[in-house]
Amino acid sequence: FEPVKNDFKKTIEQNLFSDLTMQQLAALTNMSFSSFKRKFKELFNDTPNHYINSKKIEKSIFKILSSEGSISQIAFDVGFESLATFNRNFKKITGQSPTQFKLNQNA
Repeated sequence: FEPVKNDFKKTIEQNLFSDLTMQQLAALTNMSFSSFKRKFKELFNDTPNHYINSKKIEKSIFKILSSEGSISQIAFDVGFESLATFNRNFKKITGQSPTQFKLNQNA
């Protein structure tokens, strides 16, 4: 049991779907940005941006599949600051736009 490790993970998990910047997340963990990135890589074996965006897209897929609102509402609900950023990240991870994904699920 490592309290610092648990606190770090807990802080990340509690703020996964917020629209905080990486610098703001680092500040919440009381670390410099470079220390934050190193610790994040050590614990999650991924970069902060990639990990957090992947989790946001995972949650958005669940919301699309369960028809919880419009694409734009889902984008903001999972913490993306703009629809364009959401669409770009969604397509990068799934290979299709959110609208295409939703249409394919309804077909």
